[in-house]
Amino acid sequence: MKKLGILSLLLLCVSFGYAQQRYSISASIQDKNSGDFLPFATVTLRDASNNKLIGGAVSDETGKATLESSVPNVEIQVDYVGFETLIFRKKLIKKTNLGALQLTPKENQLAGVDLVGRRSDVEIRLDKRVYDVGQNLNAKGTNVSDVLENIPSLSLDLDGNLELRGSANVRILIDGKPSGLVGINGIDALADLPAESIERVEVITAPSARYQAEGSSGIVNIILAKNTLKGLNGVFNVSGGKFDSYGANSSLNYRVGKFNFFSNSGYGDNTNMGGAFQENTYAPVGTYDKFYERRSFDRRRVGSSVNLGVDISLTQKTKFTFSYVINDRNGEDITGNQQNHTLLGENKTLSLRSEIEEDKDVSKQFSFSLTHKFDEVGHKLDVTVQTERIVEDEFSDLQTQTLLPINALGFLEENNTEERKKQFLAQVDYVWPIDINTQFEAGYRTTNENQDTGFTVLNEVAGGAVVVNDDLTNFLDYKQTIHAVYSQFGKKWNNFSFLVGLRYEHTYWTVIQKTTSEAGYNIFDGLFPTLNIGFEFSETANLTFGYNRRLSRPGARSLNPFRSRASETSFYQGNPNLRPSYSDGFDLGYLKQFKKLTLNGSIYFRRTYEPRQRITVESGEFVDVNGERTAVIKRFPVNFGSQDRFGFEANSAIRWSSIWRTNISFNLFKTIDKGTYQNLVLDNENESWTGNFRNNLKLPWGINTQINISYMGPQESAYGSRKAYSNTSIGLSKDILNNNATINLNFNDVFNSGIWRWSSFTETILTEAEYQRRKPYYKLTFTYRFRQEKESQGRGNGDYGGGEGIEL
Repeated sequence: MKKLGILSLLLLCVSFGYAQQRYSISASIQDKNSGDFLPFATVTLRDASNNKLIGGAVSDETGKATLESSVPNVEIQVDYVGFETLIFRKKLIKKTNLGALQLTPKENQLAGVDLVGRRSDVEIRLDKRVYDVGQNLNAKGTNVSDVLENIPSLSLDLDGNLELRGSANVRILIDGKPSGLVGINGIDALADLPAESIERVEVITAPSARYQAEGSSGIVNIILAKNTLKGLNGVFNVSGGKFDSYGANSSLNYRVGKFNFFSNSGYGDNTNMGGAFQENTYAPVGTYDKFYERRSFDRRRVGSSVNLGVDISLTQKTKFTFSYVINDRNGEDITGNQQNHTLLGENKTLSLRSEIEEDKDVSKQFSFSLTHKFDEVGHKLDVTVQTERIVEDEFSDLQTQTLLPINALGFLEENNTEERKKQFLAQVDYVWPIDINTQFEAGYRTTNENQDTGFTVLNEVAGGAVVVNDDLTNFLDYKQTIHAVYSQFGKKWNNFSFLVGLRYEHTYWTVIQKTTSEAGYNIFDGLFPTLNIGFEFSETANLTFGYNRRLSRPGARSLNPFRSRASETSFYQGNPNLRPSYSDGFDLGYLKQFKKLTLNGSIYFRRTYEPRQRITVESGEFVDVNGERTAVIKRFPVNFGSQDRFGFEANSAIRWSSIWRTNISFNLFKTIDKGTYQNLVLDNENESWTGNFRNNLKLPWGINTQINISYMGPQESAYGSRKAYSNTSIGLSKDILNNNATINLNFNDVFNSGIWRWSSFTETILTEAEYQRRKPYYKLTFTYRFRQEKESQGRGNGDYGGGEGIEL
């Protein structure tokens, strides 16, 4: 009945719109100096009698724009990046042809925007930063996971989890929604998505009530590329690189009449080489004083990704979008682990533990969306329905070859993991601009997630038979349902604006361990208020303040009690008793633009209640390694008292000249942890910083260069520390074939500095460790474009309303 009511309301609004008198307008947008027609210019209509917004449009690739008005006397405004705004009044007849509307180029540009309508690779806004991936040379031939790792404020921890401002509690969205492209285990699944399939990445540090409350540190929104040029157009890429890595992908669009067909597809065969080292020092000393593990990784991934969709514009106001995404990936990981005990530097034991893992991952996603725009600019209704199915299977064989004190082959161990995930999402958003300076917004959202995981351990016994190890085998069912409603109200008075909102979320989850018949149930409700305030000192200086309450729910991996089995002497295990963490955050930001420089700084503070932290303890278990009884270390996440995090973040965009741009950012922060877990005191204070430097320079002969340097300072916890980490990437590119093609060469981790180093301690064991997810590599990419601008001003959906509400 609810769906029928919404549909009836929509049809009523559409019918009412058609009953009104309509005036059609056509025009061409032209550069006054060169005479060139300008694609993707924004045309806005206002009622001349009361200045009320009544309509708008975006010019097509030939510069033509058509739109309708419900009143005869209008004020017309034309905007285009890099040009002076054109405003004039006109009395309309039933069909009005305005002819060529000429725009005058601006003589001086701010640093955030380049000349001739070409976007900068970094666009700094008041509530977020937008990174244009298309202009990132180091992204060519790579994947989305690599792109995120090289964006300022974002980083990957040693487990490959995405961090924002040094915190891992970040929510990843694709086109504003959660997606099966992210996969069961998070960002690793994004390695299947080629970088060329995305248009831009939005880093949102002050989310409003419109967004999910999940992700205490903020939101990362990945926008997939979609062109709007008429006819067939697209981009093809082929690449090859070190470690026998190859790939090919394409982005195609075909627009005819009311239909726009789009696709993003890719195939990759990539191998990553990495390694790890761990040294355990024991006290008191027995038959040995140290135990070493040296691991090498050879990880190959072969997979394809296809995203097919169609936009159907029923009218100028109503559009349907259907899309289907499938990712199919096969992988093989070969890990060698050399283990040895020493006493006073002399080897006492030596063995080699090998693991061969094969995995198969398939994800499928179907999405439907409806957008209906009413007469007023920005007045619209959005409806989204999305379903996902994900299958991830892993099969591993582990075996130990003892070399010292005797030569013997150990028994075989098999680990089989089977994961099945289903997710359903339905969302309705309504935006009503009450007047030019006032806006109301409301929406409803529901998600349902079911994940079944089976973990089976089989051990070889004497005689060659393989039997199930009931102590390590387990089966887990995880279910989560979330219902949410929100509303927000925005108002602008002259230079002052505010947006206040409230979101309510009801969560129900269950965690059932079938093997042990243990079940955990949790129902919790939350109110999440938000407040955003902006004050505009001038056209080039703004001050913003943001408050939001958010939460972080533990994911299936954190709740999963299955043990990792790559090492015999240490393991990671999830904690099914984890609880969600709530937090309150405050952000004060300042934005200043000069002719060649844009500065954006913010001071932030966030208090988290019952945050999660991974701790290391002695499990109390011992294992026989090379004939020596060796203690086993356990790592697992727990909730503890509270955490205060405050810091200062600064971002700058410098345009030295038309051929030289520099972006510099850094984040200085401090965390204060207070709390205990059982008998462990987790009180700790830590100060650290992160930084990013990106320099783009165009050399003679049309060669573009880019250097990207990222740095993460050292950190300390109550029972360990991590050393500094850095990575340097270099990219070179040159356009060929009349600028229809580009050759790109990029080098990642040029100085082989991307190695994590950390230490931890318990009562009797001191651990020193290193981990390198991927060794340095290079990649060569060839890109070919047809019927497509190299860097068009707009590649989005042409929403003249912006879809973002009032701009603070």
